[in-house]
Amino acid sequence: MVEDAKGLITPLPGRAFAKVLLETINQAKLNIDIIQYQWNFYPGKHDSQMQKINRTLLAKAESGTKIRTLLNKEGRGAHLTAINMRAKKFLSEAGVNVKLGRTFPINHAKLWLFDDDSVILGSHNLSNRSVTVNNEVSVLIKSRAVTMEYRRYFDLIWKLS
Repeated sequence: MVEDAKGLITPLPGRAFAKVLLETINQAKLNIDIIQYQWNFYPGKHDSQMQKINRTLLAKAESGTKIRTLLNKEGRGAHLTAINMRAKKFLSEAGVNVKLGRTFPINHAKLWLFDDDSVILGSHNLSNRSVTVNNEVSVLIKSRAVTMEYRRYFDLIWKLS
């Protein structure tokens, strides 16, 4: 466990999350690892903030950035699983390595790892509601030590899924 790690911390309340997430995706050079509880795609809402994020991430994958994504899976027929299966289809087609987590324990985390130096974590799902209706909070942490700690966590859950 890392304690008292040095880094730059940027709070991302509400709508600030989408803007900074988009910028950070664009800045990633080598890899992006993601855990998302819910990931919505909005093909009919081309200009929505979340769909801009989706398009940017897909373009990153298609350009060769290594991206691994772990999505939550609930029991059969669950509404959230259907949403995440649709996301898995879009992501996989672009070359993203996608896994659905186990049904227990659920993957409720929202975690983004960029290269070996930045982390975004918090409560935002990838949904329009998360930046238009809900009160959500997340944080950007620029710290190699913190990123590597969360990468160990990601790798463990990835291996178990």
